[in-house]
Amino acid sequence: MLKLCFALLFLLVASPGFSAPWMAYVFSVEDGNTVTVSTQPDAKKADHVLHFYGVTAPSLRQPCGNEALAFLRQTLPKGTRVGVDVIRETDKGIMRALVQVRGDSVNYQLVVQGLAWVDRQECKAVFCRRWYIQEHQAVQERLGLWRLNMATPPWQWGNK
Repeated sequence: MLKLCFALLFLLVASPGFSAPWMAYVFSVEDGNTVTVSTQPDAKKADHVLHFYGVTAPSLRQPCGNEALAFLRQTLPKGTRVGVDVIRETDKGIMRALVQVRGDSVNYQLVVQGLAWVDRQECKAVFCRRWYIQEHQAVQERLGLWRLNMATPPWQWGNK
């Protein structure tokens, strides 16, 4: 099933409107949503800022924010080679991207671990359906942020 998901992801990414995938090296993990990368393995500074497409992790001020950060730091230590599929770039130069390490989608793994919400406003691609199912599974299993009784998404956190 996972291979089918990645095959569909490849077909979708290869379709018009998406940029060609490229390789990068993790420079640093900023929070549960953001990593900086370089195109060279031993670079002295980062070339690009990546936000994970289609998911939103808790902010560092929220419960589970540090857990999402720790998960990413363990999954993406400095120098890790990653595949980057940029879905869109913001006017500030931040890339909304699908990030893969050793063939696994980091975006998807954040959802699997219960460390991110699927962003209903952004995640409209075909593969997002699988992410919604996995998010529901994490809710049912009370993983990560779902073990709390108050799983307030980051976009509502400041309004509380």
